[in-house]
Amino acid sequence: MSQASNDEIDLGYLLNKINEVFKNISIRIYGSIQFCLRNWYLILGLLIAGVVAGYFSEIDTKPSKKATLILRTNFNTAEYTYSALNTLVLKSKALDTAFLKENGFKTASIEIRGIEITPMINFKDITENFDKNERVLEALLRNLQFKDEEAVSNSFYSGYKFHQVNFVMSNHANEITLKRAIAYLNNNEIIQRTAQNGKQVLEDNIAMNDFSIKQIDATISKYNQNTFMGSTSGQLVVVDKNFSYSGVLMEKAKLQKENTRLKNELVYADSAIIQINNPNIVEEGRPIYTMKYVLYPLFFVFLFFVFNWLSIKYKKAKEYSIIKNQ
Repeated sequence: MSQASNDEIDLGYLLNKINEVFKNISIRIYGSIQFCLRNWYLILGLLIAGVVAGYFSEIDTKPSKKATLILRTNFNTAEYTYSALNTLVLKSKALDTAFLKENGFKTASIEIRGIEITPMINFKDITENFDKNERVLEALLRNLQFKDEEAVSNSFYSGYKFHQVNFVMSNHANEITLKRAIAYLNNNEIIQRTAQNGKQVLEDNIAMNDFSIKQIDATISKYNQNTFMGSTSGQLVVVDKNFSYSGVLMEKAKLQKENTRLKNELVYADSAIIQINNPNIVEEGRPIYTMKYVLYPLFFVFLFFVFNWLSIKYKKAKEYSIIKNQ
């Protein structure tokens, strides 16, 4: 009986405490509302002052800009491109005036605030590096488990020709800034040497294939005449009875197809880094709650409440001090 009575008393005490807490909260809310009503003209004045101050301050704050470039990297220069762009961002953020001046960028303000570059997935480019009967690619794709496109991109990082580059720039930047960035990449010593060598190799391969095709045509002509095959050395070679006419034609078709591909590559071979699209530079939109004409009024009112709270605490502390000293 005594235990049950104690439990009832404890439960009643707990309920009374909870009720008291809610009453205190209600009293504080009521007091806050009354405080705002008594000082509504001050609060309204602070809100108006904050909006005005924020508006004029916002005029001087220019939004950032964004732009997206599609780049083609020739001659396996993707890794050099990524490294060079990373260096450009670091130097730009640090406002390295010597580096920026050397590459034609502005030195008085930061133009480029950030660069994000990602490969554009194209499995055709990847599979071209493997023979038709190559089992390595099949095994590789079977054993890889990709969670997203980024994982796929990173797995074949160096095999991509096309890349999407997202620029975050200050309001001082413009289309010229992007052109200077492309020029900076193509003027990179390693990329430049790779491009020169790569173009020469392309031209040499095309020339060799053309020569081989002419030799095949000459051989087929002689074979059709049932005479000796011609050779560049001037020697005479007897037609072998095992000579494969269809095999030669297949080889010629293969060389012609390869030359077509190489000539298409040669169109883009003047530079290692080619800009594919025309960038559309747009000003970055900002959420309304980040605007100064929204933040300033709230901040002013907050300071007003803090000041009054500190004032009340100071008066109470002063009263306690007087009572204690009496």
